Amino acid sequence: MAKNISKGVVYSFLSAASFATLAIFVKVGYNTGLSTVGMLFLRFGFAVVLMGSYIAFFKGFKISKNLLFKAFITGGLLYPAQSYCFFSGIGYTSPNVAELILYLYPAVVALLSFLFFKEALTPFKLFYIAVILIGFGFIFHDAFYSKLRFLGVLFSTAAMVIYSFYLIVVEKFVSDEDPVLFSFFTIFFAFIVYALIGFNKLDLSFNFYQLIVGFLLGLVPTFLAIMFLFKSIEVIGSSLTSVFSSVEPVVTIILSSVFLHMWLNTAQIIGGILILLGVFMANFYHLREEDGG
Repeated sequence: MAKNISKGVVYSFLSAASFATLAIFVKVGYNTGLSTVGMLFLRFGFAVVLMGSYIAFFKGFKISKNLLFKAFITGGLLYPAQSYCFFSGIGYTSPNVAELILYLYPAVVALLSFLFFKEALTPFKLFYIAVILIGFGFIFHDAFYSKLRFLGVLFSTAAMVIYSFYLIVVEKFVSDEDPVLFSFFTIFFAFIVYALIGFNKLDLSFNFYQLIVGFLLGLVPTFLAIMFLFKSIEVIGSSLTSVFSSVEPVVTIILSSVFLHMWLNTAQIIGGILILLGVFMANFYHLREEDGG
């Protein structure tokens, strides 16, 4: 049992570390001259090939109209919009700030669940929501010092709100579907969206460095991150996986500091600590709820 938990924790950390590279690769992609649409086209295109190959060799495709309809909603509408806002946010601010703002989602999901599904707002829920929002306040206040940074915060906030809706929809959709197949078709429809958007806009003569960035976007924070995530959930469950996956923003900050030489200022550090504290509290709360405690 302990061996299985350790294995699941390793998968969870590997997934979080893989997801954490997304913001770094996006910043590097902008530095190579890639546009937002170009990066998303390459990311989803490579991910479709990698994930499709994995499914074809190891699982097999079992497609239903219901699965395709659900994946169209998430991959044709929500995921492309969230990805565009997140990538744009990174273009105007640092990967650290964009990642920390994205991690406001537990507070927003709790509030949306209360508004639309009448889920109770317990005192502990209200407490961790308050902690997360106070942390966001520090980052939002800091953004007023820079017009570009403020635009980055707005894009990142939009990405976080859309991501919160996306998580709620996925939770309702994926309960009776194969999560790997559902993820593949979500990515597939997202690729179709950016192929259509980029049809008249994209110059498909990408240079070598741009193709490498696009391939890494499709491989590490998309294909590998999703595969490690499902492996972790398979071994230790979704709630425990979410607890250990909370290290993702920390890994992003470390990678950003080492490879991009981007550091957080005092207000961002305080805001980041509060957001991470709130996220840990939220994840432990849901773990306790799942265990019936």
